[in-house]
Amino acid sequence: MLKTGARTHGQRVSRLTLEQEATLETEFSKGKTLHETDLALLAAEIGANETDVREWYIQRVATWRRSQGLSDCFGQI
Repeated sequence: MLKTGARTHGQRVSRLTLEQEATLETEFSKGKTLHETDLALLAAEIGANETDVREWYIQRVATWRRSQGLSDCFGQI
């Protein structure tokens, strides 16, 4: 699997592949929050560590909030 080499949204999580990040981005476009149960299922579905998925979502929410003119310190998923 190829590791991502570019920053797509804020700080990247280098442990995720491009395919995993694409799936996460698709899920993020459906909803900005992720319940712990959904996080576990999504991590298992894409073959990623739950911590990596959680960190990706936190960074992505912060990036989205900044793009909306909001504080990026909300930080919870």
